[in-house]
Amino acid sequence: MLHEKIKEMRSLITEKQTAINTKILDAQKRAEEDKLDEATALKGEITSMKEELDALQKKLAEYEELAGLKPENPAPAGGNEDDEKRSLPGGGFHTIIKPGKQEEVRAFEEFLRSRGEMRDGLKSDGAEVLIPIDVITKPQQEPEDVVDLGKMVNNVSVTTASGTYPVLENADTELISVEELEKNPELAKPKFKKVEWKVVTYRGQLPISQEAIDDSGIDLTALVANYLQQIERNTRNSRIAAVLRTFTTMTVSGTDELKKIFNVYLKQAYKRDIVATSSAFQFLDTLKDKNGQYILQQNISSPSGKVLFGRPNTVVDDTVLGQKDGDAHMFIGDLKRAVLFANRLKATAKWVENDVYGQVLSLAVRFDVKKADEKAGYFVTITPPVPEKTPTPAK
Repeated sequence: MLHEKIKEMRSLITEKQTAINTKILDAQKRAEEDKLDEATALKGEITSMKEELDALQKKLAEYEELAGLKPENPAPAGGNEDDEKRSLPGGGFHTIIKPGKQEEVRAFEEFLRSRGEMRDGLKSDGAEVLIPIDVITKPQQEPEDVVDLGKMVNNVSVTTASGTYPVLENADTELISVEELEKNPELAKPKFKKVEWKVVTYRGQLPISQEAIDDSGIDLTALVANYLQQIERNTRNSRIAAVLRTFTTMTVSGTDELKKIFNVYLKQAYKRDIVATSSAFQFLDTLKDKNGQYILQQNISSPSGKVLFGRPNTVVDDTVLGQKDGDAHMFIGDLKRAVLFANRLKATAKWVENDVYGQVLSLAVRFDVKKADEKAGYFVTITPPVPEKTPTPAK
């Protein structure tokens, strides 16, 4: 039975995940013992195991998808032969959509190919059509090391154009001892901060040639999905970085100042997330403590492969947190508490006239980014110490 096969696959995936976690802990232990060669070898094994896990998960997804499919009535004689081909390898459609979603995605493909003339089966937002969720959430085709800050902050789905989001402040009160049967004393009321957000629309244009539209071998939904994911990620990162730059600024030039941010300035209730530009990471990677030991330690579970004071750090391009190449900046703090990402989960598409291309596809996404807790982190600028000049001996 197919359901038994699914159960077996899930069991294999669980075993593989457990084995990977065990290997990671083993590799970290070897790295701590300065057995870097052994740790690196284990890292290679972990990479292979993750690839095997990924293959198992894809296989499971296919089994689950097949288990949910329902038989369809045979197409009538003289029916749309192209629809039949689209579910075959090499056809216009090379993906099988979740039950109940296939027609919606097909309708979006027809909308693209007809340059907006056919809209049956699609929801509208004014003159534009809403892009189906299955198109928006297609698997990312970019390299895995591309950083998406939107997944690191507090990403909340919203259904309205504006609103408020309550953020509970850290409690500073405590329970009071009482005698048996005595009335409970009143405690301080929880303090909530209301973060106001208002969804903003971000637009872009995707020029698609008539040749691409006429070519049945081109999957236009995949093209749009890939483009949409890229511009969405770039826009999210830009807006989140702009909010991170508004946090209390600190300037550091050495290990002691960094430790003070970790140990003193940032309250213990907050996590210590680290996002650093490439130039900041380069500075950290060459920084030593008073004992001559590098402050960054090897750790394969960290996105950058190294940890700062035991905390993993994520590296982004200089122009994400900074303004230009060479800017050495970091955000140190609790990203989930620091930033609210109000995601409207509403992307639209519309064909518009263009002087050069005739018509281009206009895409729009809607969200807002706000500072949620100003105490949750610091925006750090690194200023390397100026080396002391050796005095010139008098002649």
